[in-house]
Amino acid sequence: MLVNQTKIISGKLHSGKRIRVYFRMPLKNSHKQENVTGEIYQAKVKREAFNLHLPIQKINSIFLRQHDLSTWLFMAAVVVYLSTRLLGLTKFPIYFFTDEAIQTVSIATLVENNYRLYDFFLPTYFSNGDYFNLGLSVYLQWLPYIFFGKSAFITRAISVFVTLLAVFSVSIILRNIFKLNYWWLGILFLSITPAWFLHSRTAFETTVFVSFYAGGLCAYLLYLYNSPRYLYLTLFFLACAFYTYSPAQFIIPLTVIVLLFSDLHYHIINRRIVFLGLGLLIIFGIPFMRFIFYNPHVPFAHLNTLGSYWIQNATFTEKFMNYLSEYAIGMSPWYWYIPNLRDFSRHLMKDYGHIMIWSLPFALIGITSSLYQIRQSAHRTLLIFMLVSPAAAALVGIGITRTLAFVIPICIFTAIGFERVTGWIQSPYTRLKELSVGGSSTNWLRLTTGLLIFLVGLFFALKIKDTTNRIALLSMIILLSTQISSISKRISYWLISFKTLRFMQSWYIKPKVIALTIFAGLTSINFWMLTDALRNGPTWFTDYGLGGMQYGAFQIFDMVEEYKQEHPDTTIILSPDWANGANALLYFFLNDPSSIQLGSIRGHINQKLPLDDSILFVITPQEYQKVFENPKFTDLQVEKIVPYPDGNPGFYFVRLRYSDNVDEVFAAEEIARHILQESELMINGEEVKIKHSILDSPIPTQSIALLFDGDPLTMAKTQEANPFVIELTYPTQHTINEFSIVIGSTNVIITLTGYAFEGAEPITYSFRGRGTIISPKLTFKLPEPLIAQIVRIEHLDVYTSEPTQNHIWEITFR
Repeated sequence: MLVNQTKIISGKLHSGKRIRVYFRMPLKNSHKQENVTGEIYQAKVKREAFNLHLPIQKINSIFLRQHDLSTWLFMAAVVVYLSTRLLGLTKFPIYFFTDEAIQTVSIATLVENNYRLYDFFLPTYFSNGDYFNLGLSVYLQWLPYIFFGKSAFITRAISVFVTLLAVFSVSIILRNIFKLNYWWLGILFLSITPAWFLHSRTAFETTVFVSFYAGGLCAYLLYLYNSPRYLYLTLFFLACAFYTYSPAQFIIPLTVIVLLFSDLHYHIINRRIVFLGLGLLIIFGIPFMRFIFYNPHVPFAHLNTLGSYWIQNATFTEKFMNYLSEYAIGMSPWYWYIPNLRDFSRHLMKDYGHIMIWSLPFALIGITSSLYQIRQSAHRTLLIFMLVSPAAAALVGIGITRTLAFVIPICIFTAIGFERVTGWIQSPYTRLKELSVGGSSTNWLRLTTGLLIFLVGLFFALKIKDTTNRIALLSMIILLSTQISSISKRISYWLISFKTLRFMQSWYIKPKVIALTIFAGLTSINFWMLTDALRNGPTWFTDYGLGGMQYGAFQIFDMVEEYKQEHPDTTIILSPDWANGANALLYFFLNDPSSIQLGSIRGHINQKLPLDDSILFVITPQEYQKVFENPKFTDLQVEKIVPYPDGNPGFYFVRLRYSDNVDEVFAAEEIARHILQESELMINGEEVKIKHSILDSPIPTQSIALLFDGDPLTMAKTQEANPFVIELTYPTQHTINEFSIVIGSTNVIITLTGYAFEGAEPITYSFRGRGTIISPKLTFKLPEPLIAQIVRIEHLDVYTSEPTQNHIWEITFR
């Protein structure tokens, strides 16, 4: 600090402008300089006469000197972010998924129905197949659809611009809350996170949810550190996140509850605003309450459809341990930083982890720093958002779309850790000196605490099998224990005393140089990733079918529509086997969806349907192979082949006709369809002989056993037969008073026939019922007890004709 020293500084200052003055003074016995502040005791302003250069100087001041370097780098980082999202937007990812198309198709349907759907005006949620998991993301497509119609680029671009909320939120947090010098770093770290890079270029609702969730994090921190009135904005963003994505129905309430207790004292101080916020929260909850009132089964039906272990026949302890196991994967550095195939290939960038592996050390430093300062609300809040993000996904199974929110706090931690490292690069001696004099002094309590943390962490680290997770945990406990015990302070003081290290006093790199170097490096990585994705992404994974990339939406619909225009008298049947929900893609890409039939050629394989030269099939390679090898068809003509990105055939345009003896083939198949397979099965400790319809299973014995395993989520299905016939022959007679059968969502006729012994007169009962998603189980009580050694059940799907696949999940006799 300057003492009794006066510095006279002269310069030009335009009227109305403020000036900030910095003094740089040398440290004692060194050539190193440090910034100190001083006071201006007297200032004189001399007004200059007008000259021609003044307007130019004003323009220069407005456009070049109005902002500091960090602000300019922030704006440049936003440009980099948008460029690496919008360039080649329909080229990568190579698919246009049903979950993307359904957003615009749903809003188009709503507009066409005068904004009423499912008998409601402006419904809260929209269905996506069997799920009601679309909400706000559909309404965000309203104006774009009104002005531009259905466009894949526009649909994805809207999602891109919504993700700017996440970009701005991360930047504001780093600048206003954590006071980072390189606060614009968060944008570039988020941009090069592979999981975010890929999904922010799609119209998946998960990125919209994460963006609003990030906005809620930012607004909450501003509520704590800027103004209590930001609570209203926090609740708004969290409500938007809640209505965007189904896992948010668990994540958002959990986040609110944890934050309520985390900063309870601050909430009590600002209780008036909190009570007003509670009223606002009730208002935000009205659409959801309306939806649940008319659809009370949906949340549990969603878990049932996803096959969650929480609805399986298991003890609570088993379910809870399963939850902890899944949650641990969601928090695992192995899952996030090491390339793995846990997720579908369409959600991966080949040879990339979900987060860049080289950024892991910086993230660990940032997390450790927040753990050390956990008493501060900002650090505690950031840790809470990180810990909550995998909580919903663990209910079903960790997947990147369900846990994507994790990348927001991790990018902030990474930026914090990175800035700490750059501090050492900028001036290692100054950093050592700060570390040697800062913090608390070493005492026995701090040493004991640090040692205890180290030993406990070491114990758990040694039990971890994965090397990446073990190294990450060990690194964190070493950093945390040395900070808590103040050993790092002792080490720094000891290092400073070495004369051999005093050469570092002259080491100093200007912050501007560091900032520009970092910006150039991260920008290069951004555009390198974009180039890699556009050039190599199409051939990263070569499973282009239903279980892989689901390639074809951008290509096949244009070709089919063009073919229809050239051949208006041709009936085109397009296979849906290459994509989930191909019907939504049909309505998205075709101006007249009725001009094309969506259907598999399996219909003509399984039963005799009209077939002549006026019918053209567009089929997948798997379907083409089946047709080529099937004796039912002849005169197979391939008119066109659409290749996959790797050059292999992707779609075949074919015409064909039935063989002359096709009627005989179909008749033989019908006879074979009703032949029962035989095997033996252990049921409740008894060896039972069983006959059943031919199953769609490579191991029929294992599949039929699933009907008697006590698990309502496992099932068996026929290959083609309807009804599904099951005949049980017990070693002794059984008395049956009632029986239950789990059938799923369908209308059925159940016929139960009993024989007291082989050759006896049958006793037959017939029941009719309807299963639903929420109540798939039917229970029938017999008019009188049935004593039988042989029991035969026929399960007929009323509205489906053969050949079809008939499903049963569970059968129980009582």
